[in-house]
Amino acid sequence: MCELFGVERPAAPVVHDGKSPITVTATDWRDQHAELWDMLVPASGKCKTVQGETVRIWRKINVEIFKQGGAHWDAEFRKMLNALKKYYEMGTIPDEAEHQEALALIKSINGDSDGEDVLRLCEINIHWVLANPEPIELGEVNYKR
Repeated sequence: MCELFGVERPAAPVVHDGKSPITVTATDWRDQHAELWDMLVPASGKCKTVQGETVRIWRKINVEIFKQGGAHWDAEFRKMLNALKKYYEMGTIPDEAEHQEALALIKSINGDSDGEDVLRLCEINIHWVLANPEPIELGEVNYKR
């Protein structure tokens, strides 16, 4: 199709192998999130790594708050947020103050959130992922989304 319209074929996203260190080239946390999403999150289902799953969970929460207005918020979203607490403790906490802020945000985010708290949690999450470049195997999860 690209050839037909004389357009350069876009580069395929780099998919992470689940074993090598996780690295990004972007410098802004939003761009880092996009890069990590493309690298770590499969087209469907859970991720291979805890790092990828934290990125996936945040995107699910983000879509629910910003695009759905919290209309489909249920206990599964709460389970995913609570899983973030466990996931963060599986790795290095890069900044204790940010970790405490993340725990407070996890507790307060719900279907009525205004979104600023969701964005801040993503920024903190990206800091955590970058501080934990060695993949952590995900294992079983207790949520269905």
